Amino acid sequence: MKQTSIWYFVAILGMASACRCAQAQNSIAVFGPVDVRLAPGNTSGQPNKNNPPAAFNTSTLSLNCAVTPIRAVLTSSPTSGATLANLLVDNYINLTVANGTPVDICSGGTSTSSDSGTDHSQECYASGFSSAVGNLAGQDLDSLVGIYGVAPLDISSYLTQGTQQATFDLVDLGDYVASSSLFLNTNCIQVGVSGQVNLTGNTISPTANLTQNYPIDSTSNQKFQFVYDLSQAQKAGSLSITSGTIPYVTDDAVSPATFQTELVPNTSFATSSCLIHTGELLNGQPACTIYTLECTSGTSTTPSGAQCPVSTLPNEIFQDIFDGPGFTLQNHQGVGFLMASEGWTGGPCTFDSASGLQNLPCPQNLITSFSGPGVFTLLSATSHPNSTFLAVTGIPEDLTTVTVQGMHPGNWVNTRSPSVTLSSQPPSVPSPSSFIASPIQSITYGIAAASSVQPTPSAPASTDTTFSNSVPCPQQATASDAIVFATPPETLTVPADGNYLLHSFAEDCAGTKEYQFTNTSGSWSTSYYTYPINVDTVAPTVTSLTLNPPASTLILGDYIQGQTVTASYSCTDDRSGVVTCGTSTFSPTPPTRNTGAISSRNVSTSSASYTGTTQTYTVQAVDAAGNQSSKSVSYTVIAYDPGIQITQQGTKVEVSVSPISGHPATGLVELYLGITPYQSAKLTGNGVAHFSLSGVQGTYALSAVYAGSFLSAPVTLGFN
Repeated sequence: MKQTSIWYFVAILGMASACRCAQAQNSIAVFGPVDVRLAPGNTSGQPNKNNPPAAFNTSTLSLNCAVTPIRAVLTSSPTSGATLANLLVDNYINLTVANGTPVDICSGGTSTSSDSGTDHSQECYASGFSSAVGNLAGQDLDSLVGIYGVAPLDISSYLTQGTQQATFDLVDLGDYVASSSLFLNTNCIQVGVSGQVNLTGNTISPTANLTQNYPIDSTSNQKFQFVYDLSQAQKAGSLSITSGTIPYVTDDAVSPATFQTELVPNTSFATSSCLIHTGELLNGQPACTIYTLECTSGTSTTPSGAQCPVSTLPNEIFQDIFDGPGFTLQNHQGVGFLMASEGWTGGPCTFDSASGLQNLPCPQNLITSFSGPGVFTLLSATSHPNSTFLAVTGIPEDLTTVTVQGMHPGNWVNTRSPSVTLSSQPPSVPSPSSFIASPIQSITYGIAAASSVQPTPSAPASTDTTFSNSVPCPQQATASDAIVFATPPETLTVPADGNYLLHSFAEDCAGTKEYQFTNTSGSWSTSYYTYPINVDTVAPTVTSLTLNPPASTLILGDYIQGQTVTASYSCTDDRSGVVTCGTSTFSPTPPTRNTGAISSRNVSTSSASYTGTTQTYTVQAVDAAGNQSSKSVSYTVIAYDPGIQITQQGTKVEVSVSPISGHPATGLVELYLGITPYQSAKLTGNGVAHFSLSGVQGTYALSAVYAGSFLSAPVTLGFN
């Protein structure tokens, strides 16, 4: 089998000379190739024509033949040219139109007049094929139709004007099973597929047919197909394949109107709706699709899901690809791809004991991603199938809450090892009463830099950390099982400061994972729910701390008790932003990386002494992550000494200093005009110093400093 898609839809605009068509031709894919293999039960390779005829591929097309004359030709390839390719089927093709009698439509091939137990006239292969087929095992017959095939089959006469159903059966008589691809080139229009479709796959081996496509309808806007992909499991070395394994896919229509009441009552899917596939017709109306995947292996002739290849990891991929109408999801609802045991007719079920899945609740939800439209694609993964699949929407999901210890507004923490707890609550749905939430079996989480490409749900399974519930899953849940499940506090590790996203999902016992399904501009995508954790371990910085007026402008470099003093400063932070800088506060959103200059009037000068009291002014900076730092500046505050007095006598000034301990003061006195030193003079025996201010004009605040440390109160004097 080809490793890429084996069926194609090609619109044919032109003339096909083989059927002399005057109208535009459509090329409808009916079947893909079936590589040559022994028929079920035939272990000798010898002809076994006494077996009853058995259809190995069946499909019913709904056709609208609106134009005449009707042209319809079966061939092995789509074509827009003048020549249609031969076809080859071992043994023959039955065509049933409406509910009529099946007719063998093969012609030009080997006659079957000598075959007993058959009611047809011709095989769909040339005479040389019978002798050659034993040497063609595993070969794709599309390349051999020119040698062993028959001419294209004109079935125009079997169709009538209007809408009708045409069923094609590829029939085997028990020797070899084989077929080329089959396309119906016609001026009729396919409007969908009705009734059960049965398709056989090709023999799976470690090197061949690991990805098999089963297109049911390939027509534009009504396309749907099932894909069975084992390539990832084989690449991972986790796949076990029994020799001679052959997959089979069956498709049936499901009524959207009765889906909830008939298939999913008393399960966690009871509120969901099945997804309509526009190419699937039920009573002429678009319907939902249910696939059944089964396999035969070894000498087995009875297919079952338990015989399909088994992987030790959930990396076997199943896809439903389809056209369908749009839909919406409510908050915390999801899309699902249900897997049940074959023969499932609704409600809770039990998997085949031979599958190894019998301890799981049934059905299971396997979905890992959903995208579309264009066409919609559901991708799912499991370790092995068993064996019915159905696409649904509107599944209520668990709700996980993330709690980070020590988190600050803006989701900031100041450690590279934050402690996290995840807690998940099963959904509570009041209606319908048949909804039964499945218990939570695990919570999975991981963390990645917000700037990096975030991990997305996919297969194989994520390598993130998973915490499993110690309470085992019940085979059939009850309402009392839906309780909260929480992880213990977990320590995360991040390599550096920065912005991170914690992604997480809870998974319930029915396999439903808590994914986020997002519809952006009409297109669906699937992602994990994320929770931001922003890490900043670097403290903010206080810069440019100064006091005003500056100490250099003060007499003795000291502030005076009661003097108004302001502080000027700013704060910076490299990441989360400043939220506190001194007496100012800032919002964490958006982050303030640099506060700019801040002026504060809360510098205290209330405490002082004559000799000066040393004080400290401190500015503290706090960032949004809770990191802190501070910067301080020291200053002194003095009180005026009332024992120093200044008096004026014309242009002369006297400074008197009161006695000290009963003795006249001695020493130097320095006179200041404002803050400028003017003159120094010694105290006389009576504690008085004399100063001449001749030549000084104007009004000044005069201060006197005794012994270099004691300051008088300023006196404002005028001089002419």
